Amino acid sequence: MYTERRNQRKPQTSKGKLLFWFGGGIVSLLILAFGFLYLRGVFRQEPEYTIANVPSLEDNRFPLLVVSLSNALTTSGRFTNFWTGADAIYAARLDAIRNARNTIRFETYYMKPGRRADEFAAALIERANAGVKVQLLIDDFGTGSIPDEYWQRLRQAGAEVRFFRGFDWRAPLEYNSRTHRKLLLIDGQKALIGGAGVSDEWDGDPEIGDNAPWLEFEVGYEGEIVTVLKGNFLQNWAYVGGTVDLAEVVFSSETEPEDKFYITNDTSTLSESTMRMLFQISFLAARKRVWIGSPYFVPDTNTRNVLIQAKKQGVDVRVLTMGRKNDKPIVRFASRELYGELLQAGVQICEYQPSMMHAKAALVDDNWVSAGSANFDPRSYHHNDELNVSTSNPQLVQKISSFFADAWGSSHCLSYAEWENRPVLERIQGQLGLIVKPLL
Repeated sequence: MYTERRNQRKPQTSKGKLLFWFGGGIVSLLILAFGFLYLRGVFRQEPEYTIANVPSLEDNRFPLLVVSLSNALTTSGRFTNFWTGADAIYAARLDAIRNARNTIRFETYYMKPGRRADEFAAALIERANAGVKVQLLIDDFGTGSIPDEYWQRLRQAGAEVRFFRGFDWRAPLEYNSRTHRKLLLIDGQKALIGGAGVSDEWDGDPEIGDNAPWLEFEVGYEGEIVTVLKGNFLQNWAYVGGTVDLAEVVFSSETEPEDKFYITNDTSTLSESTMRMLFQISFLAARKRVWIGSPYFVPDTNTRNVLIQAKKQGVDVRVLTMGRKNDKPIVRFASRELYGELLQAGVQICEYQPSMMHAKAALVDDNWVSAGSANFDPRSYHHNDELNVSTSNPQLVQKISSFFADAWGSSHCLSYAEWENRPVLERIQGQLGLIVKPLL
């Protein structure tokens, strides 16, 4: 009788144990998730500060402030070309590679299998077989979908391929910090900088409703600036275990007159950002306009305050960002949660409609522009290796001004009332996105 009752209780005991272990597992996962977010600084208090009495762009002190406050490198050079759209950008890159005679260096965050990647590899392999030195610095995370066979073909042709910051179990949190640069250097004489990865997605991505190429541009430079950019590349090349051969004629000086350029090679911590400081002092120097292009526009309190301050001073402040056709919906929802006070202050926030908007630029008045790889978000400010070139070069200023002017005509600018009436589900998704915004 006793044995019979004990056997009858066994199923309940087993069920209780199962629930106990299941509940314990859930709690453990939550603790681990909290611990990870805590270590990443998600819950840290954001420091707020005020920047006052910024001189105008015409003031001789302004370039000195850019250098001192944003750790920018001062150099000179020549703006040579400006390409818009996938076809023009990829054609320019392939043409530069095919005409290389000595060295090709390329650093990128994003690559994906497809026609563009195959064309890229074919051009590199042809040059490597011809004796050109090819060095590829590839982000380990952003290129994870490229098969090993792709890299093997390049290596067999003589190309050096190294991956930036692969996962290391001894320092797992470092994997959140990537190289986000897109930099192509040819023969130590030409540099191409932009925001495009190597992927067919830039031709239009049907998965996100794209029927047109992504909104994107690339800039070409020559002169001394290429030497400095080459040094930036070699710095990261050394960090991934590559050999930095200074016997090669790497550092050369130019004698002919050139324009001034300022390179911000982002070095940041969880509470500091040279890229953010570059943008903020530029915006506060504005007297006429501040036009911002950033697909991932998640501005922190300090950046929002600066934009509102500029608007109150009578500056035309506009933001060009991604619309419904985008590759990261959670970032868009998180971004939209921050629009309220900007819209109330009169800042225009316009979402590009035809396709994904992926260009990154800041245009101030008629004589200052900063363009490169940096977005206006925590990842670019505090985690990624970024690279922006700032200048008052009138030709580049005009090109980017025209780029914005064309884009405004294909964009929808939000009103405060429209923002207030956004769907509840979007609000919830946005708040969830803001919780983990340093990881987006």
